[in-house]
Amino acid sequence: MRHIVNINFFEKAIIAFFGVSVFTSKAGLNISIVLLLLLFIYSFFSNKTYRAQIASNKVFILSIALYLIGLVSTAIYPFNTVDTLYFARKAAFLLAIPCLFMLNMSKENKELAIKSLCVGFIFAAIFAAYQALNLDSWRGQRISSFLDVGRWAEVLTYFIVFLLPLTLDGKEKKNRRVAFLCLIVIAFICLLLSGSRGGVVASFTVSILYLVAYKRDMLLKVSAVVIVILPLLMFMFPSKASVVQDRIISITNTTSNESNSARLKMWESGSLFALEKLTNNPSAFFFGSGPINFEKEYTAFINSTNENIIGHYSKFSFRDTHNGILDAANKLGIIYELLFLLLIALIARSILTASPNIKYSGLCVIMAFFIIGIFYTNQLEYQTICMFYFISIALPRLQENTHA
Repeated sequence: MRHIVNINFFEKAIIAFFGVSVFTSKAGLNISIVLLLLLFIYSFFSNKTYRAQIASNKVFILSIALYLIGLVSTAIYPFNTVDTLYFARKAAFLLAIPCLFMLNMSKENKELAIKSLCVGFIFAAIFAAYQALNLDSWRGQRISSFLDVGRWAEVLTYFIVFLLPLTLDGKEKKNRRVAFLCLIVIAFICLLLSGSRGGVVASFTVSILYLVAYKRDMLLKVSAVVIVILPLLMFMFPSKASVVQDRIISITNTTSNESNSARLKMWESGSLFALEKLTNNPSAFFFGSGPINFEKEYTAFINSTNENIIGHYSKFSFRDTHNGILDAANKLGIIYELLFLLLIALIARSILTASPNIKYSGLCVIMAFFIIGIFYTNQLEYQTICMFYFISIALPRLQENTHA
């Protein structure tokens, strides 16, 4: 009995530590992955039932296979130890997915995970507020928290769309729904202060789609509130409102906005690079140019076009293509990327069998992940780990689970 209690305590400690780390610490995320892997190894070799559950679940099998395929891909091309070791370290979360998902199929652990996320967010929001208040005057400076501004904004987006369905769920207790609503408002303010246009687009798009599909009456109420409050805020804080307004309007500016024009050029160049590899180097197309080696080959390709890209696009990046799917396909190969998309599809199918209130949260996070991925590289990053933590909470409980 003491042995079981200790294991249960260890499992809950990992879930809580992971949840708080989502908003506060990259080191904490790494430690969480290591702890999950250790727990997975122990449980796999000591528990016959656990092994059977892993073996019968397509998501778990594919996540482990995907990690191995990534290692093999970097070994085949560019046949570079640096790339293989980089992938082995950055993609270790794929091996932790079975353990994480199994833990968060427990109702008790789901509640613990949600509370841990909220606690971590509160700490991070307080730190962001501290940084904002220390500014002499806010004129559009991008304000982050414990994480850098890009990761902070992306995780905020997942948090907002994750809480939205729970906030509007009539089965939730009223005080809990009010608490979630307050957290959403604070998170959205933090998102605006972060200056992330991709995060704003994803949050707005996913929220509107969810409201249109499932809460049309609430959409009308929210619209009415916005119509009343927005002009009031613009009147009370004209200079700050103007900064936010200009940044939002700049989202569609592809002519004079250097960031937008450079991003369009990166999408074009990344696509042409992939086609060039398909024609002249099929190994690189199917297995990728490598997460590290990519920059060298991509730079050589850009130089071969004789375009003065830096002269015309000052914010052009040679390190990535600013698109999640395109970047992963170029670096890790089309085989890896197609299987990664299949993994997400299988997870989404499994989430669809969960209780209504929580499954919409998971589906909203997945949708936000792909919308943000249109604008940023986000498939082998810390925020990817965070995304899997969010959707693990939305999986069906053990008694509901159909082992997709």
